[in-house]
Amino acid sequence: MSLIDWNSLPKAAGMRAGSVRQAVCAEQMSAVRVETAPDAAFDGKTHWHDNEQMLVMISGEVTLVIDDQTVVCRPGDLVFFPPGSRHAATAVGPQGAVYYEIFAPARCDQLPGWIGSSVLRY
Repeated sequence: MSLIDWNSLPKAAGMRAGSVRQAVCAEQMSAVRVETAPDAAFDGKTHWHDNEQMLVMISGEVTLVIDDQTVVCRPGDLVFFPPGSRHAATAVGPQGAVYYEIFAPARCDQLPGWIGSSVLRY
């Protein structure tokens, strides 16, 4: 068993302007904590990967498009992304947002300092 204090993990620039991320990676799954600035401008660039993904919304709002369906995520929401689903984050609410992303298999490409290739496809 491992107990991890998110506050002890290094912060790195997020995939999108106005966001920072912290990541942990185990053998079979990974988790990322994302914080975004209020009204951060997300590029809305659709991508996909072979990983299962879940997003757990903690605070604020994020608008997602998943396989052409738009959903506004609010605190307490849990969103499941099937492997291969085409998705994008398109907007952040006026309070910013905090959410966790969980991936299986693990996405070690989210770790700060990763120099390998990304699993993302556009």
